Amino acid sequence: MQQYSITCFTPPELAQWQKRWSLCRSIPLLLFMLFLTATVSAQTTLQVVTKTVRKTAPWKPGYALEINSEKAEIEVETAPAGQNFITIRAELTARHPNLDSAQHDLKAWKFIVSTIGKKIYIRAYIGLPNGVPLPASNLKAKIVVVAPAECATTLANKYGSATLENRKGAVRLSGEFCSFSLSEMSGSVQVDSRYGNVDGRQLSGNVDIQAKRADVALSGLSGDCVIRNEYGSVRLDAGPQTGNVSVDASKGDVTLHLPIPYYHNLDLKANYGAVKTPFAFSLDAGASVTPQSATLHQGSQRPRITVQTNIGNITVE
Repeated sequence: MQQYSITCFTPPELAQWQKRWSLCRSIPLLLFMLFLTATVSAQTTLQVVTKTVRKTAPWKPGYALEINSEKAEIEVETAPAGQNFITIRAELTARHPNLDSAQHDLKAWKFIVSTIGKKIYIRAYIGLPNGVPLPASNLKAKIVVVAPAECATTLANKYGSATLENRKGAVRLSGEFCSFSLSEMSGSVQVDSRYGNVDGRQLSGNVDIQAKRADVALSGLSGDCVIRNEYGSVRLDAGPQTGNVSVDASKGDVTLHLPIPYYHNLDLKANYGAVKTPFAFSLDAGASVTPQSATLHQGSQRPRITVQTNIGNITVE
């Protein structure tokens, strides 16, 4: 037998119950209003103020370029053959919800181009007198440099990116929280990156990369290559044209893409990791494979690829 109970409310109790019900019904509306307020706040229109600077600097064979910046997207392009000067275009911006603040903070940008001896210096930085508070605006710069292909280039950047294409002169790069994209480089390349990925394609000169907390991906290598990386992955596409390669990685995986038939001598060792190779690799007469190492010897005349990881896997594709 089912039992039913009927509850009767006195007028005061009924009023209290109605008040609670009304409050429960208003909670979703309140949450919706809070969400709407947050969304509108997030979509606040930013006022963008931009200052464009254009400069040129004469260039002669033997002159070098040095770029030092922060909060910048830097592009180094190649000038037409025979051009004997460097062009520089900088777009300096300040973003802030308040227009007056953006205009005021834009003045914090300093942009300098100078030639001292055989060096052409380009510098973009945020300069403030002592005691002046930091700008409240979001400051960014875009710098496009067009220089002769043979011009050696040194570049340092923080909190941004750097793209270089078709360079024949030596290139030295350093950065923090700055990604590097390199393509069609026939001169030597040296990179020191912290917290910024390095991507390189068609690099025919010697390459030396030291990275920390950054991923490194290289393809189309024709010269020798040395990579030292910590807390990041390494991917290397190596073909018959690739020279000697040395990779030393700590706390990160290394992937080698090697076309068959294999052209290099290989010496792979994973400390506290595993070495993974295709079945065809193990069938090669000169191969020796264990769970933590793999070697392939094809004669002393062949270039060598040496990879060592400490807490990381090595994969051959």
